[in-house]
This record gives sequence, structure tokens and C-alpha cells, in this order.
Amino acid sequence: MTEEVLIYISPPSTARGPWRVRSDHRPVDEVRSEREAIELAGTYARMVERAGGTVVVKVERQDGCWETYKA
Repeated sequence: MTEEVLIYISPPSTARGPWRVRSDHRPVDEVRSEREAIELAGTYARMVERAGGTVVVKVERQDGCWETYKA
């Protein structure tokens, strides 16, 4: 059976706060920019896919809605 892994990218809660990347299989990682957060999520997604899993990456937008980045 193929496992589906969800990866969430959240913007900082303050102007100088870090971007957060989290998943049900990893601790929260914090980085300085949205670009770095997407790169980190992409790296993790490729690792999961190489292992035979399915990945969905969601990015939280300014209005609080979640946008699917990669399915």
C-alpha cells in the first residue's frame, strides 16, 4: 500500500518570524523565507516519492487558505 504524506508550509506569525515546514513524519523545520520553505518541502517530497510514497504539499496563504503546491 502506498503511503500519502502531507507537508504543510506556514508563513511566519510575525514580520521577522521563520517559515515553518511540517509533516506527520518529521519535526517542524524553520527557515527564513518562503523560497527556502518550498525547497525544503520539495527535497522531502522527492525522498518520500523515491521510497514509493505519495506526497501532497500545501502552502498557507495570507488569507489563511491552504493552496496545494504539489500533488
